[in-house]
Amino acid sequence: MNIKNLNEQEVEQLQELLTKMNEHYPEKLYLDPVNKMIDDIIENMDWDKIQSTMEYLGWKWRGDYVTIDMLKEEGEKLLRKTAADRLGEYKEKHWELSSYVCTGGFEAQAWCNEDKTQITSLDLSFVLNSWDADIGEE
Repeated sequence: MNIKNLNEQEVEQLQELLTKMNEHYPEKLYLDPVNKMIDDIIENMDWDKIQSTMEYLGWKWRGDYVTIDMLKEEGEKLLRKTAADRLGEYKEKHWELSSYVCTGGFEAQAWCNEDKTQITSLDLSFVLNSWDADIGEE
């Protein structure tokens, strides 16, 4: 359909129809649960806090001050990478172990089901400092 060929009344009818359709399907439909998890993380992460912390610390990526859009893009990229790695490169690892990728302060992790066929959980963290120790260390 070429909407340029519609008259004013047909355009109004089309707008009404699209509005009604939108009312019936207000939520985004997801075919892949990974996309839903990623969207949820991107929507709920406190990007302002991360960006203002980086700005306060003078933290730059490749010499550039970091924007919220850059943070979101990198976060999504890392989540997709670790999800793909968990079902690909790290598929032979025990199913309860996560895969993870880290860069620029971010740490993204992915977990899969016991059959190693589906991602069941994703996590994105922004880390300023961490420490761990083992029993054998002094």
